[in-house]
Amino acid sequence: MTKFLIIVDLHGNKPKIYTKDFDAIIAPGDFCSDNLRKYMFKALKITLDTNEEVWWYDIMSKSKAKKEIIKSLKDGRKILEFLNSFNKPVFVLPGNWDWTGNEDWDYLDKNYWRSYLIKGLKNIRNTHKNIFKFKDLTILGHGITSGPEYPVKERSKNMSKSEIKKEKNNYKKQYFSPMNKLFVKAKKHKQPIIFLTHNVPYNTKLDKILDKRSPRVGQHFGSYLARQLIEKHKPLASIGGHMHEHFGKDKIKGTTIINAGFGSYVNTILEIKEGKIKNLKFIQKGKVIQKF
Repeated sequence: MTKFLIIVDLHGNKPKIYTKDFDAIIAPGDFCSDNLRKYMFKALKITLDTNEEVWWYDIMSKSKAKKEIIKSLKDGRKILEFLNSFNKPVFVLPGNWDWTGNEDWDYLDKNYWRSYLIKGLKNIRNTHKNIFKFKDLTILGHGITSGPEYPVKERSKNMSKSEIKKEKNNYKKQYFSPMNKLFVKAKKHKQPIIFLTHNVPYNTKLDKILDKRSPRVGQHFGSYLARQLIEKHKPLASIGGHMHEHFGKDKIKGTTIINAGFGSYVNTILEIKEGKIKNLKFIQKGKVIQKF
């Protein structure tokens, strides 16, 4: 029997751990605090309304943004140090709040995830685009992305045909092809696969946005990449978060998909025996609210 403790989307808050009986921790992202969220939502709303890209750090000023980013990073590092202190493997992914770079602003075009957040922590296993064998299981993952990587209807409404074609080509090159190769490599171990993603898969019971504060309320906004890889490779389980709603599970064909909730008072327990899920519990504030 292999028992995992799953926590996700802590956003700077140290997690409450309700059990000491686990073999490893799974934590698929968003360790850093999110005081900048309101500026990001404002920038996104303007961008969606005008079809002209607006950056959140220009709305609040870059000097103020730098101070908030430093605080966010320090908050995230404290959480990772805490998880590392259990002296058990911690399989992690960077979330969209974990400052991995690829931004237009030079200050943010750095991978703080690698250079600061996880650096020197011996029990942390960076599962983003990596494969790990753990007991009789194989674990691999893909983090960072916060919405459909492919130009699905929720993203492509204001795109031209040439923009959609470019997005499709970029998706295949940047996302699907490398991860498909990783899955092919992982399957050579001939062990059940646990697939970690920051965001839950697209178009399921777990990814529809109901929060009226979001500019994307009413939309399915999970990971298209996760869904496509699950349908193709059929891992035993897929574990993610990102959506601060729908704490629970769903299925895509034979794969159990898990939205492990969000916040410091939420734990998920996953037990696997002989290649099958034997127990799945969703715990909130110390109480089991769902059990399968």
